[in-house]
Amino acid sequence: MVKVNTEGQSINAVDGTIGFNPSNIEVVSVSKNNSILNLWVQDPTYSNVAGNINFGGVVLNPGYSGSSGTLITVTLKAKKDGQANVNFITASVLANDGYGTNVLKSMNGASFNITPGAIQQQPLASPKAEAPVVISGFEISSLTHLDQSKWYSNNDPVFQIKFPPDARELNLVLSRNEKSTPKIKYTPPISEKILEDVEEGVWYLHVNYRGKLGLSQTIKYKFQIDTGLPENLKVVRISPDDTINPNPKFELSADDSLSGIDHYEAKIDNGEWLTLSADASGSYSLHSQTPGKKQLAVRAYDQAGNYIESSQELQVDAPPVPIKPAWYLFLGPILETLGKGFDAVLNFMFRQRLPLLALLVVGALVGQLVAKGAPRLSGEIEKIRYIASEYRAQKKLKKLDHKTKLELKILEKDIKKELDLLNKIADHRSLHPEEAYLRTKLDKYYNTLKKL
Repeated sequence: MVKVNTEGQSINAVDGTIGFNPSNIEVVSVSKNNSILNLWVQDPTYSNVAGNINFGGVVLNPGYSGSSGTLITVTLKAKKDGQANVNFITASVLANDGYGTNVLKSMNGASFNITPGAIQQQPLASPKAEAPVVISGFEISSLTHLDQSKWYSNNDPVFQIKFPPDARELNLVLSRNEKSTPKIKYTPPISEKILEDVEEGVWYLHVNYRGKLGLSQTIKYKFQIDTGLPENLKVVRISPDDTINPNPKFELSADDSLSGIDHYEAKIDNGEWLTLSADASGSYSLHSQTPGKKQLAVRAYDQAGNYIESSQELQVDAPPVPIKPAWYLFLGPILETLGKGFDAVLNFMFRQRLPLLALLVVGALVGQLVAKGAPRLSGEIEKIRYIASEYRAQKKLKKLDHKTKLELKILEKDIKKELDLLNKIADHRSLHPEEAYLRTKLDKYYNTLKKL
């Protein structure tokens, strides 16, 4: 007898293929008497040429639960001496759980030692049912849902099924359960299966076939469908008052409960959509923008390619660099005042100190002519000129009037403001060559005025 032990679980369907060596034993009969199966999907059949027995049936509600449920009774006849093994090739035991879960854990066979006048039966160990091995030439593929690990928005998948030449019947089932057993039969076998309007989620297409050796193991194909749009897209500008920054940053967020958010894209006005990447802080920066008022569009994509879009106005201001800074407006008058003061100092110095300077020059020249000769005369003259210029400069600065000093202080403060503005711009972007040159010059003027 072929029996089933449900280990306390209710079952509603069993099928299997049993193999034997037809050279030393043969099947005399297969009986359905006293079987727990009420409805036969596959009447028990056998072949003493191929050496197999096939059967399959259903237990009506509430199913069967027990430790020794008879499935079929097989009568065998010995043909010659030796050992004869009878084992399951394939089998499935489906739970009465509404999903057709295969709860088969192990398959036990039998071994007969045939001797003249006596037959000994040696029960075999109870091997654990091995994981199905894909038969060569038996596979499922899909051009619409090519990658089993990815999500797709297409809910009309098409599958291609390849099976061996001896297949005479194909069995399929679509299930959310990874371990379901095919129940829908196609005779002759079909090579393509089209599904329409499949609900969202993770699905498995299970397939097996019946060939010359009986029912094959079941193979499956996983596919994932997400047709819904992401929700709650939020686009928040970081530091909205800092409109001078040409690379504004944003906080982006969206929800997708099924496949999840994959990435964000942005577009300015009628430009191209560009993928945004998050920095270390999790914020997203736009590429460098020119000043002006623009329309910013942002999309959030889920892993199936569905997206939601949001638009808002984007303002980018030019750095407030005046064409003529404040210091430039009165630089001319101050320079003119300094020039007049300088001239006055020189005139005063030469009026008061000319005889003394003349005497010094003449004495130095005479001394050099006497001591070193004419070849060193030109060098000494240059030294005297340098000393005279330094003396004039020092006297000029000491004699600046109160009004000029006040103007210089005002100029110093204005230059400081312009330097601060240029430094602030440099914090956001690189300065243009003209701006960098202006900052260098202003810095030099500022340091000079601080020393006065």
